[in-house]
Amino acid sequence: MINIFTGEHELSSEPAKISLLLYRISQGINKLIRDKGKEHEISSTQIETIIFLSGAHPDNKNVTSIARRLQVAQPTATRVVNSLVERGLVERERCKADRRKIKLSLTDRGRAITKDINEISQTLIEAVDELSDGRQEELNQDLVKIAGRLQSQGHISTALTCQYCRYFERNGGSTDERPHLCRLTGQDLGEDESHSEWVHKESGLDLFNQA
Repeated sequence: MINIFTGEHELSSEPAKISLLLYRISQGINKLIRDKGKEHEISSTQIETIIFLSGAHPDNKNVTSIARRLQVAQPTATRVVNSLVERGLVERERCKADRRKIKLSLTDRGRAITKDINEISQTLIEAVDELSDGRQEELNQDLVKIAGRLQSQGHISTALTCQYCRYFERNGGSTDERPHLCRLTGQDLGEDESHSEWVHKESGLDLFNQA
């Protein structure tokens, strides 16, 4: 336990108790990530990059989006990508529509690691699954509010899966193939796209759906 979470209000203030628990949970998640990194001899930043590439919208699979998502400098993101390319986990491909753009994708080896990393998610899901359906829904709504506040203060990158975004309109699209709508960009979304993560270029967007 660290000093900033051990003040006199720790046992008397509910927000302080919750803050401490969120911190401890984040420590546990970071340990799970580090442990997976050790298994595959890659860093936690490399693992987070692999996780992002496995679930990002196709238009976001590039170095710039990785830098924004991980909140690191672009040269740092470039070095991380270079190391993953050298390891045979990520490959580069020029965009057919714009040859100046480079798209990134996971190789078969990278996707195999992704499946292993998904055990982290399963561990968390099993912990949450012990709660009743009603408590899960309440917890989800509460965490969305907390995440939205942190994002509005610049502590969380402007990255989100469409399903959580306040600009997402379910069944607002114009075709059966793309049934949903992004009210921020005006684009229709397919079902798979709506579950992918999008990194927004704009800063300060209030993205989380806190309704």
